[in-house]
Amino acid sequence: MVRWLSRTAAALVVATGFFAAPVVQASNGTDESALAGARNATAALHDVNAAVAAGYQRLLPCFDLPGVGGMGQHYVNTSLLDATVVANQPEALVYEVNGDRLQLVAIEYIIPWSAWVSAAPPQLYGRSFTSVTSLHLWALHAWIWRPNPDGMFANYNPNVKLCPGH
Repeated sequence: MVRWLSRTAAALVVATGFFAAPVVQASNGTDESALAGARNATAALHDVNAAVAAGYQRLLPCFDLPGVGGMGQHYVNTSLLDATVVANQPEALVYEVNGDRLQLVAIEYIIPWSAWVSAAPPQLYGRSFTSVTSLHLWALHAWIWRPNPDGMFANYNPNVKLCPGH
């Protein structure tokens, strides 16, 4: 009877959604399988025209930090800018600018300061978002399409070209 009750209670917890599996992290702090869904969801968006058709639009100039690395040109789906993030639906796609060619190198999760009410920064994949004071938002990059020697979630990537003119 006790065994049956234990199994039933465990099944109820899982079925009602009270069980939340932690994000699995490898020894380097990143489990590639945790990002597989985001890769699958953005695979068709390497073509910037497909990204535009999906609701993303060019926003702000290209970002980089000479001596540190590139970030790229951001295409943002402004309809996703709220207090929630969905791992398979990033608010921004980040493209390396190479002449007149754009290449998808990263995704970015964004929460406007005005939408976030907690004193603690938002988190995803076990990582805290960075506060971007100049833009009044929280951001978390994931370099899922271009390896980054500084880490999967670093803001800049030395393997990404600097913006034109730098």
